[in-house]
Amino acid sequence: MKRRVDQKTRKLLRWLYLIVFSVIVIWFVISIIQQRNPLDILQSGYAKISYEQSNNLEQQLAEKDSIITELQNKLAVYEGSNINRRALVIINSESLNMRAGPTLSSNIIIKIPANAEVQLLYYDSKTFYINNEAGKWARIKYGDVEGWVWGNFLREI
Repeated sequence: MKRRVDQKTRKLLRWLYLIVFSVIVIWFVISIIQQRNPLDILQSGYAKISYEQSNNLEQQLAEKDSIITELQNKLAVYEGSNINRRALVIINSESLNMRAGPTLSSNIIIKIPANAEVQLLYYDSKTFYINNEAGKWARIKYGDVEGWVWGNFLREI
């Protein structure tokens, strides 16, 4: 088995040497045809950015940076506006389960009493169906506890 591996390795190395040798020969032939130094041929293969192109790239980068800054400012304003969003828990039972995650299988953290006021942080982006009713999970804060409730049980105030 070892001998077979050695034969395969030798064959692979022979091919590798042949490829490397061929590339070097082609490189020298091209340099002779073009009457140029082989190193100059290698250097000309690299992309070069002119002074004008670099200025253009710097301008584009500055424009992108300003767009990013503008979006970050808008996001900060949006997040700040959500701080005081309030909602009432509207259910036909005594309490609503606040869960650790936005699924019915997530652990129940606490039970929120009916008609309690909660801070509404945000709604999940995905629409789900529970008992054939479409809705979204809502991330809320009740007291000092944050968790998830079924958004259809909330009414913003």
